[in-house]
Amino acid sequence: MNVNLNLLQTFLLVAERESFRQAAEESHRTPSAVSMQIKHLEDQVGAPLFVRTTRKVELTADGQQLLVRVREALTDVGSGLQELRDAVELRRGRVSLASSFSIASTRLPDVLARFKLQHPATVVRLHELALSDILEAVRSRRVDFGIGPTTTGATDFRFAPLLRDEHCALIPADHPLADKRTLTIHDLDGVPLVMISSFAAMRRQVEALAHQAGVTLNIQCEVQQTQTLIAMAAAGLGVAIAPRIAAEAATGNRLRLASFVPTLAREISIITLRGHQLSNMPLQLVHLLHQSLSGSLPVVE
Repeated sequence: MNVNLNLLQTFLLVAERESFRQAAEESHRTPSAVSMQIKHLEDQVGAPLFVRTTRKVELTADGQQLLVRVREALTDVGSGLQELRDAVELRRGRVSLASSFSIASTRLPDVLARFKLQHPATVVRLHELALSDILEAVRSRRVDFGIGPTTTGATDFRFAPLLRDEHCALIPADHPLADKRTLTIHDLDGVPLVMISSFAAMRRQVEALAHQAGVTLNIQCEVQQTQTLIAMAAAGLGVAIAPRIAAEAATGNRLRLASFVPTLAREISIITLRGHQLSNMPLQLVHLLHQSLSGSLPVVE
């Protein structure tokens, strides 16, 4: 017997929803088209599979037996397709990821260099994006996974903690605060500041702390990327609040680095779509990231 796979998928949908109408809506077909598919399957099987009542649709004994077999068969088909995709991916060697700017320009290069030594034929496509764009790229499957700040309320995503990154102040060498190695939020009251865009999680965290403390933030320059933020501070445009992961490499003759008391920090995570399993090659890169990055945290399952 040659049974169309679409018929089995429609049968499974009707059986699980107990409704021709819901099955039609979810499969983007008309109820009559779904009924015709079920009738075609029943003709092939040689027995009715559903009992239709005014309230819902119920499986017959034959339908219940078929449901068990269909679930097993479709699971086997899905597993086989995943194995095939993994094999094709290993041959093609492609990984696509999205990362925040500061991580991409500091921690990722060394890790990707190690990854390329292990998989020299693999092509890595890196998208440097803001957090909102990272989430959208992961949601649309444009990338395999993202690296960025953990955020609350994004219930469609899974955040696996990778490292904790402290916020710090980059102070021009001739600034009155240049000799300080620690600052409180009160030290910044009215001081000209250079800050990242208001869309950034770090910016919102600093603003919330300032509001709570009754501190006025005098933001004189707003930029989109961390490297620009550092350059503006080095030019004397103000004190920059930056992630330590990027700021440490910028200190020198023109800039001094100070930590905040109490500590301000963000958690950086591997971001995946909830319920979506990474295929083999992206998963290998994720494992290497956890092994390689200093300050890594245990992975939260």
